[in-house]
Amino acid sequence: MKSVSSFFAFCKTNLRLLELAYLLAIAVIGVFLVYRVTPVSGVDEEFHFYRAQQIAQGNLLAQRYSGHMFGGGLDTSMLTWVRYFNANRDQHKPSDSNVAAQIAKDLENAKRDREVVHFPSTASYSPLMYIPSATAMIIANAGHGGVDTRYYAGRLGNLLGYIGMLALVLAVLPVGRLAVLALMTTPTSLHLATTYSADPVTNLGSMLFLACCLRARMAPPEDRKIWIRLIIALAAPLGLFKLTCSFLSLGCFLVPMNSFPTQRKYVQFCMTVVGLSLVSAIVWNGIYPFTPAHYWNTGGDPKVQILTMLEHPWSFVREIAETYRVGSHWWWEDAWGRFGGGPVPLFFKIGEGTGYLAIALIVLLALADKRPIASPRSGAILIALGALYSLLTLLAFYVGFSHLGEDTVSGLQGRYFYISCAAILSGVLLFLPRQNKTYQTVCTGLLGAYFVCVAHVCIEATGIYARLWN
Repeated sequence: MKSVSSFFAFCKTNLRLLELAYLLAIAVIGVFLVYRVTPVSGVDEEFHFYRAQQIAQGNLLAQRYSGHMFGGGLDTSMLTWVRYFNANRDQHKPSDSNVAAQIAKDLENAKRDREVVHFPSTASYSPLMYIPSATAMIIANAGHGGVDTRYYAGRLGNLLGYIGMLALVLAVLPVGRLAVLALMTTPTSLHLATTYSADPVTNLGSMLFLACCLRARMAPPEDRKIWIRLIIALAAPLGLFKLTCSFLSLGCFLVPMNSFPTQRKYVQFCMTVVGLSLVSAIVWNGIYPFTPAHYWNTGGDPKVQILTMLEHPWSFVREIAETYRVGSHWWWEDAWGRFGGGPVPLFFKIGEGTGYLAIALIVLLALADKRPIASPRSGAILIALGALYSLLTLLAFYVGFSHLGEDTVSGLQGRYFYISCAAILSGVLLFLPRQNKTYQTVCTGLLGAYFVCVAHVCIEATGIYARLWN
């Protein structure tokens, strides 16, 4: 308990006023998005909501059904309310807030039954990513909130979890804090955080692990014990976020060898961290395999894709290279201004112009912020981790989503590369000379300009949603 209290005391004193002010401003925008974005219209939000609802009911593990399907029994009252929006979405019709409120009121005294629903894509996810939203739903249910109150409570819980985890990452990360803060608060990131997406916990949990590794690198030897314990504690959850996230456990090699009395102890530490992460990932995915080609009927066959990759390696390399060439342009646009997960008009991209300005502001923030350490070795490790993580993401979609004969890997979205970008950006900064001074006025102006860009896109998005949810 002493170590935990020491960690939170460190975070409390290490957050800067500029960072706190920005987080507060982002939280305000987030609250507007929670209520102004049409329910169950976020990126795959319907299925993420089902998983959060399942966990809020106390069922941490999904049920297994024939045909490699997962799911479980869900509250029929919640399903009735949600299906109003699903029906309008499928018919390309707007939803009426008054009608939704009346449905919620009519369901207040309805009998609580369960209906079995199949949602294999998110039912195969670990419950860790839904703790914030499920916890808020449990609290709302304990307060006898209606179905609409419980739904919005889950969204608010995800937002609060996102803000809290982002604050932890900022407090721990020793370099590139303002740049990472900006990168993790794009309009799309806020959209994900204010719906039921699992991405906020996945991305920020992974970044917290890497931040602890980097903090252990720069801490005095006598202060490293707490960071080493945190790294070990975060190793298993890292593997539960995503199978690909377990690769990031190699970040433990950022910890200096002189943190341990012998080389053998250092090797044991690294093997423990990597082992815990890999074992948790393999065991979970062995029980709940995530096979999107099967769930979403993409026509892909993992066995065929693996065989093709082994028999025609150069064709595979060309496809990966072409994916990077084509994707490098639109991935950022997708990561910056992508909203919605349903058919048009509930899916749209906006803010291309501000997106390019945002890139420049992120780079300038990285250069103007303080850099208390310079470590080319650590920088090389982070750059390698970021680059290889993006490659693993492509490989996962090549095997699990794409089908034979495609020119590029399909199914990719810009949001899958936040972790890679943050790791590479932090790594590049570690190659630069130390800079103990923060150019406060410059950073305030740059972060303020970035906030204006984010706010502009979010306001435009809520204007679009106002035509779909009124």
